[in-house]
Amino acid sequence: MKRLTLAEIEIKASKLRSILGLNEQEPIHTKSILRKENILTVYRPLSEMAYGLSLKYKDSKFILVNSNTRRCRQHYTIAHELFHLYFEENPTPHLCGSGVVKSNEEYNADLFASAFLMPRNGVINIIPEEELNKKVSLATIIKLEQYFSVSRSSLLIRLKTLGLLNQSQFDEFSAMPVIDTAKAYGYDTALYNIGNENLVIGDFGSNARKLYELGKISEGHYIELLNSISDVEG
Repeated sequence: MKRLTLAEIEIKASKLRSILGLNEQEPIHTKSILRKENILTVYRPLSEMAYGLSLKYKDSKFILVNSNTRRCRQHYTIAHELFHLYFEENPTPHLCGSGVVKSNEEYNADLFASAFLMPRNGVINIIPEEELNKKVSLATIIKLEQYFSVSRSSLLIRLKTLGLLNQSQFDEFSAMPVIDTAKAYGYDTALYNIGNENLVIGDFGSNARKLYELGKISEGHYIELLNSISDVEG
C-alpha cells in the first residue's frame, strides 16, 4: 500500500465513523466499538517497545493491546489496529511498536488513528472562537485530550497538522508536564496511567477457535500470545 495523503486518510476515518454510526464530532469509546463489532481484544503486558497487534481471518478479527502502556496510548493503539483490520487489503499479523522504521502501512495507520479519534470538526467545535484566531490555551489543550481520550503528544501533533498550532506553540506545550497540568485544571489523571491488564473483550469461545486455525502464524511468540488468551479467560 502506498502512503496516503491526509485528505485520503480523513475520508477513511469519516467512512469508518459512518459505518459505526458515529458523527463527525463525538469522541470514540473504543471498548464499545470493540464489543459492537465483536472484535476479540485482549490486554496483556508486552515489552515497552510494543503497542499491539491485530489479526484478521475471514470474518474474525483480533486485537492484542499492551496493558503496560498508558490508557491514552491503548486508545490510540486500538484505532491504529482498526485501520489494519478495515482498510488494508491483505493485512498480515505483525507487532506494532516504536523504535522501527515505519512502513507505509504503519504510517497510514498512525495518521488514521489521529484523524479517527480527533475529527477535524470535533476539535474545532471545542476550541473557543477567540482562540482559533489567536492561540489555543492550555486549558483547551487539556480539555481536548480528556474529551477525546488521547495523549498530549497525539493531540499536539493533530493540532499542528490541522494548522491550529505553530512550531513554537507545539514546543511550548510539549515541554509542559502532562499529569501536573491536568491535575492543576482539576482533571482525573487515570487517562495517563497504565491499566486494563488481562481484560478480554469479545466472544472468546467462537472467535478464538477460528484464530487458532490460522496457519499463517508460525512465530512462537505469536502462538504463545494466542494461547495465553485461554489462561486469561480461565
